[in-house]
Amino acid sequence: MKFLFRLILLFLFLISASGVTAQQNIFNTDEIYGSDPLLYNGRYYSFFPPLNTEGNQYLKDSRFEAGSVTIRGVTYPSLLLNYDIFNQHLVMQYKNNIGAANLVILSQAWLETFSFAGKDFELISTQDTLKRIFQVIGTGSKRIFYYWTKDLKMDSFYGSKKHAFSVARKEMNLFTGKQILKYRNNKSFIYLFDPQTRIAVKEYLRMHKINVKKAADQTMTELIYYCNTLYEK
Repeated sequence: MKFLFRLILLFLFLISASGVTAQQNIFNTDEIYGSDPLLYNGRYYSFFPPLNTEGNQYLKDSRFEAGSVTIRGVTYPSLLLNYDIFNQHLVMQYKNNIGAANLVILSQAWLETFSFAGKDFELISTQDTLKRIFQVIGTGSKRIFYYWTKDLKMDSFYGSKKHAFSVARKEMNLFTGKQILKYRNNKSFIYLFDPQTRIAVKEYLRMHKINVKKAADQTMTELIYYCNTLYEK
C-alpha cells in the first residue's frame, strides 16, 4: 500500500509540474513558431559596447518592441525586435522552450522586410550589389529610402576613456523606380525629378512649408504620394 501511495503522489507531482511548464511557455516564441529555420537561421547577438558608453547602438533605444518580419515570403507577426544601426543587425528577442531569454540576429540571407516602432524597412540591393537595410516611405513607383547609421567615438575631453554613440543619422535617398539617388536638401530633392515635374514638386514643398531634412515620416509619405500622382497623369 505504501508503494502504491508513493506512485500516486509521484504521478500527481508530474502532472502538476508539466502543467506549470506549459503555462509558463504559452507566450514563448518557440511555442508559437517552433524551431522554424527561416526565423532562427541566424547567430546569437553578443555585441556589448565598452563599459560606461553613453547612448546605445539602436535606432531609438534599447527597448525591444513588437513588430513583424517577412522572410522568403513568410510573415511572422508579434515578434520582439530592435534594429542595431551601428552594426546593421536586426535583432530578435525571444524565450526558448525552457523560458530563457535569448537575442538572435536574423539572417539577411533570406530577410525581405520588417516593421516595428511605426516604421517599415526593406533589405535592398544597391548599385554596388551590396544589400542595405532601408527605411521605406511610400508605396508607388517612386519611394523614399532612409539609411540609418551611428558612430561610436571616444569622448573628446582630455584624458577621458569613455565612449559615446552619436545620434542616429539618416542618409536620404529617392528611389526613382530604377535607381537609388541621394539628396541633401529641398533643392537636390527637386532636381532628382524629371524637368517637367520639378516645378510642381517645388510648389508643393513651398505651399506645405516642407523641409525634407526635418520632415516627419507622415509628411514625407504624403509628399511622395503626391509626386507619384504627377506621373499618373
